[in-house]
Amino acid sequence: MLPSHGANPHALMQQLKVSEKESLLDFSVNVNPLGTPESIVQSWPEWRESAFAYPSVRAESLANELASRLVVHPDEILVTNGAAEAFFLIASLLAGKKVAIVEPTFIEYRQACEAFGCQVIPIPLDEKEGWKWSLSSLLDAVPLVDALWVCHPNNPTGVMYPKEQWKLLLEKAKDCNTVVIIDEAFVDFVHEPIDFIPYLKEGYPIILVRSMTKMFHIAGIRLGYVAASSSFLSAMAERQPPWSVNGVAQQIGLACLQESSFVQHTIQFIQKEREWLKSELESAGLTTSPSAANFLLCSIPGGWQSREWLTYLAEEGIVVRHTENFRGLDGRFIRIAVKTRKENECLLRVIRKAERARLAP
Repeated sequence: MLPSHGANPHALMQQLKVSEKESLLDFSVNVNPLGTPESIVQSWPEWRESAFAYPSVRAESLANELASRLVVHPDEILVTNGAAEAFFLIASLLAGKKVAIVEPTFIEYRQACEAFGCQVIPIPLDEKEGWKWSLSSLLDAVPLVDALWVCHPNNPTGVMYPKEQWKLLLEKAKDCNTVVIIDEAFVDFVHEPIDFIPYLKEGYPIILVRSMTKMFHIAGIRLGYVAASSSFLSAMAERQPPWSVNGVAQQIGLACLQESSFVQHTIQFIQKEREWLKSELESAGLTTSPSAANFLLCSIPGGWQSREWLTYLAEEGIVVRHTENFRGLDGRFIRIAVKTRKENECLLRVIRKAERARLAP
């Protein structure tokens, strides 16, 4: 079985039985291709003492700063050990209940819900319509479930859904008292994101999950947070282990919040490079998703099988995210991170090399 997540290139190479390479380009990991802000790197020695003392139990300083920036009450923010911890904490509050998940999407929503005995109802995206959701299906499902999970922008398609449709969906959810969990792990890369905070302030039953690891390239730190009503977050906090977020992560999180220029530069870079890469892939005869994030869902070239294509890329030193464990994709696509121009050009050369080889007599 192939690795269930990206960012695990050596495990993928082993499963594909491809010999180790001196260098690999990992397009399976969706972190900032520009790296970590220089201020974080330079300040690392200052934070080493945080590794030797107990941290704040609930990361209060970071939670307060996040609340200030989002203009919400501190009780409406819970800092977590990455977004993954948030998913399992949320699922624990939904134990045994009926939930709907817009799929294909990040697999951990289903994993978390099934771990707590939830009945999961899939709401499929429309592949033929550019991975749009069916608003009518969602509105029909809302009264029948206790919660709805939506990734926005979606992983692995990168697609976002119209603001006016979101308003209709959230109004329906409010009428039915159905919780809507919105995973915004990649929203930091979006040029013009939808702001869901006003819905939270107006009492809509929404839970926003966000990650700080993608934008700031600090995946090993494990840092995320949840914005929701104080009553829901209080219940989550009761289930969260004390000192869940380590002291170094708390210090780095506070520093990252000062990096607004870095964030804006990244957004502009990703937008430009994504559209260039999308155009180049399509000129090579591949189809790509209409992504608003820092990755693209890409078809497999005609005449290639999924494992065959993954193996070819790996032998050329390119690792991509397979889609065998995304429901509805079944390995028919790959997910490609948007990286630097030099790295993206390497990927394109390998893809075009395969096409030339196939056409050769």
